[in-house]
Amino acid sequence: MSRLIFWIVLAFVVLFAIRLVGSAQAKKRRDRNAAGNLGGPTVRCANCGVFLPRADAVKARDGYRCREPGCLPKG
Repeated sequence: MSRLIFWIVLAFVVLFAIRLVGSAQAKKRRDRNAAGNLGGPTVRCANCGVFLPRADAVKARDGYRCREPGCLPKG
């Protein structure tokens, strides 16, 4: 009976440790994503629909365009 209790307690400790590690990794991801969103507001390319920072976009007659060759306005 004591072995069964030991294994149950051990399983809970291992699961708790896994949960702690997972929450620490999630916090790091959130912090990294928050730091990466400092590029300013985003706009959508009028041709292909990709979202990109407004600073990287090209202003066109029908909105903003990304810098991909097929999306750049002619002329």
